[in-house]
Amino acid sequence: MQRLIEEISVSQLLEEAGLNPYMIAALNISNFEDIAELFVYKRVERSLGTSFGNIIEAFFRDLFGGKSGKEYPQCKEKRKPEHWICWWDIVIDRELERNGKKYRGVVISVKSGPADINKDIIERFIQHAREAEEAGYKPYLALTYGKRAFMVAESTFRSHQLDPREYLLVGRELFKEFLGDPSYYEQIINAIWESGTGINIFDLIDAKIKELSTELRTRYGDDVNKFLRDIT
Repeated sequence: MQRLIEEISVSQLLEEAGLNPYMIAALNISNFEDIAELFVYKRVERSLGTSFGNIIEAFFRDLFGGKSGKEYPQCKEKRKPEHWICWWDIVIDRELERNGKKYRGVVISVKSGPADINKDIIERFIQHAREAEEAGYKPYLALTYGKRAFMVAESTFRSHQLDPREYLLVGRELFKEFLGDPSYYEQIINAIWESGTGINIFDLIDAKIKELSTELRTRYGDDVNKFLRDIT
């Protein structure tokens, strides 16, 4: 994270369309400190969400004794359409029985939390879930935190005559299903807390905001309109 923040630059803001100029004008942002702050926080939030999401996904994969669908030999072949198993974040090749039905294993699509799913994501999951069930696997959509999915998720399942409780695992339900104990959530939170780096991310962010705003003022003086013309 420290390196990520240190690498944020004015050139990224200008050359990679780092901010929406229409939004800046609509919000009447008239100084470079606010522009730099908006850009840095946006960049950190996006990068942190992506990188940490990948870490959490890999953590759960190891915790449950599974592997990525892309690790299977048929997924290393360049062919279209892609084999059904390649789509899944976690595949557990272990026989189990649910509601009187036997399965060859479990496949899991992992999302961070309730805010990371919408109707389109649920529709896509249902399509892949049906492929998995035809192959004899039990499919789940797992949200690693939260208490329940948003209503749009549950209603989308029901619109396909599917019971969301059969497919959705949210927060502690994930630990209960695969580890038999929902209290693993607290243990994992404590372990992450204790292994923290001790770096104050907000000090790094404040320093980067100051650096960028200084460089922007060197380039444009106090003329935010000139900066906006330069973005596009």
